[in-house]
Amino acid sequence: ERFIKTLDLGMGILETAINELKGKDIDGEIAFKLYDTYGFPVDLTADVARERGLTVDMEGFEIKMKQQKDRARKAGDFNDKKSNVVIDDETKFLGYELFDNNATVKAIIKDDQLVNSISDGDEAIVILDQSSFYGESGGQTGDSGLLLKKGAKFEVNDTQRQASNAFEHYGRLVSGSLKVGSKVEAKIDQQRRKNIMNNHSATHLLHEALRQILGDKVQQKGSLVEADKLRLDFSHDELVSRAELDKVEAIVNTQILGNSEVKTEETDIETAMKKGAMALFGEKYGDSVRVLSMGNDNFSVELCGGTHVKRLGDIGRFKIISESSIAAGIRRIEAITGIDAYQLDKQTEGSLNQIANLTKSSDIAQTVKKVT
Repeated sequence: ERFIKTLDLGMGILETAINELKGKDIDGEIAFKLYDTYGFPVDLTADVARERGLTVDMEGFEIKMKQQKDRARKAGDFNDKKSNVVIDDETKFLGYELFDNNATVKAIIKDDQLVNSISDGDEAIVILDQSSFYGESGGQTGDSGLLLKKGAKFEVNDTQRQASNAFEHYGRLVSGSLKVGSKVEAKIDQQRRKNIMNNHSATHLLHEALRQILGDKVQQKGSLVEADKLRLDFSHDELVSRAELDKVEAIVNTQILGNSEVKTEETDIETAMKKGAMALFGEKYGDSVRVLSMGNDNFSVELCGGTHVKRLGDIGRFKIISESSIAAGIRRIEAITGIDAYQLDKQTEGSLNQIANLTKSSDIAQTVKKVT
């Protein structure tokens, strides 16, 4: 059933790409997106292409695969270096309310050493006294964006945090020079952050919806919140059926349509727990915690330090794209939101309309049964 769902999603995207094709070659980037995002086998993409008298740019596909592996390796190498230089000063986080802020460079790390300055082309880690950039934590990926001053531009491709809560802005100085003490303007990639906020808030809704459909025994075991998708790992002993997934999806979208305000409150851990806030297994909390309440009648109440939408309607739409087992008693759901979910629904709708036109039938399910 899950494989059929993957085929349905992948075929919808592939059909759209084929219809928009101007030549005889399916772009390797499209084949890679089908494989990487939706788990659609590249061999199947090639088979469909052959049936239509087309070919797949396998060289382009392999280039994208190599680029992904290189990014993962480089990110891993860079992250290995970050813990070797310890910064004691905390970075004040301003990103709950601001996308941009003025800041002072407190430290610069280059080649695993503290340096006083960097110049054009240098890769480095910049520490600020205050920042609107979110440092990766609690499953939410770090922000990207720019650090700007007159005559200089530092491109931030990731933000991490040290144990001291010093925020590390990873990136490259593409022009000018930067030194400790420089005054900069920190500007996050706003659209990317908004997508991340959509996905993080949707993850909270998904968690509670799963508990309502599958039972209170469901516990979050891990999550990943990125700009293009969200992932939730949770305790459950068996496959989640298509009917159950549909119910979960409907609950989440109902909450989104309700467009209620997302409320936050700073309080102590004891008070938060008395109010029914859910603490996630394995997470460490300080004396002061941030309680996030969302949905009609406080549908979801969790302790969370991440960034979220102001109102649930900002999420737009929620769509589950996969459900799988990752370990004994642990399931994983991946989903998309907003314009990505809308586009996927339109692609699926387009595929169904094409099938209906080809078969001259308004009952596609019955037609498929007859030929299988």
